Amino acid sequence: MKEYNPKVTPWQINEQDFPRTRSATEQFFFLLRYAILAPSSHNTQPWKFSVSEKEIRVFVDLTRWLKVADTDQRELYISVGCALESLLLAAEHFGYGYQVAYFPQPDRAEWVAVVKFKPLERRSFFRGYELFEAIPIRHTNHKVYYDVYPIPLADLQQLQHCCVEPGIQLHLTSDIEIKRQVHELVIRGDALQFADPAFREELGYWIGQGVFGASWLLSHLEQLAVSYINMGRLTAMKDSAVLMSAPIFGLLSSAKNDRESQVRTGQVFERICLAASSLGIRVQPMSQIVEIPELKAELAQLLLSPGQYPQHPFRLGYAEPEPEHTSRRPLAEILIPPEGLK
Repeated sequence: MKEYNPKVTPWQINEQDFPRTRSATEQFFFLLRYAILAPSSHNTQPWKFSVSEKEIRVFVDLTRWLKVADTDQRELYISVGCALESLLLAAEHFGYGYQVAYFPQPDRAEWVAVVKFKPLERRSFFRGYELFEAIPIRHTNHKVYYDVYPIPLADLQQLQHCCVEPGIQLHLTSDIEIKRQVHELVIRGDALQFADPAFREELGYWIGQGVFGASWLLSHLEQLAVSYINMGRLTAMKDSAVLMSAPIFGLLSSAKNDRESQVRTGQVFERICLAASSLGIRVQPMSQIVEIPELKAELAQLLLSPGQYPQHPFRLGYAEPEPEHTSRRPLAEILIPPEGLK
């Protein structure tokens, strides 16, 4: 058996290996190999799953919650929504219909969804084939984008069509004045966050875990730098450059600011990421401007109608690909055995 490489092995999934002649439970385990490739805040991968013969239960993993950066757990639930969407796309691809019940026990906020599966007797046209194919190639791109290459209108419309969830809206803009004002929010956000020792310590911890794809030694050097040196000005300059280089600034918003809306926001964002990947468009979240309440309010005033809540800002454009994928936990680490459920 080949040694598990967290930055390589999970991404080498082949649909031809789907266990068609095995039990439904084994097939569901295979579907989860696609779910865990979803993006998440700081690549924390804050999800857990429980598998049985007819369903998969989806949970948040509170041990991986960013308590400083994500105080209201918005990004926690958006991240799990991304994984849920990849799971559903994989299920549909391999011939399963499904029903999703969100938060089946209202008093258990950690239990995000239960997905009940039923084999389809006849395969209809699979609407998400290109999205499914993009799951193993999608990755967040942090590089400076080519601002001289605008995104074609037809491609932007295709991304806009990814937003079908009730109550969720997608805003895409190339307006230079709006981007300039967002750029100022980014600079203020980085300055405020890096001035907070608790934020630097939390970020340093996750860098030290290797979540951003650097080598073990480099991760620990970065961890020391972030934890003990205020890098706010340097980070703000870098974030400002990457935002202003992007042809498009995007924002997902919701009519309600509840957990289900955040999960559905994650589902839409995952579809956007996958559609963008299939079109050669790069994506990067710009989360700092919604992690600070006063900046989040200013962003809402800048882009949204009254009664809409900003959930997930990001940038779109063209750039050189990242050299490698980020790491993924082994499937065994994110599974809850049946006896572990209460």
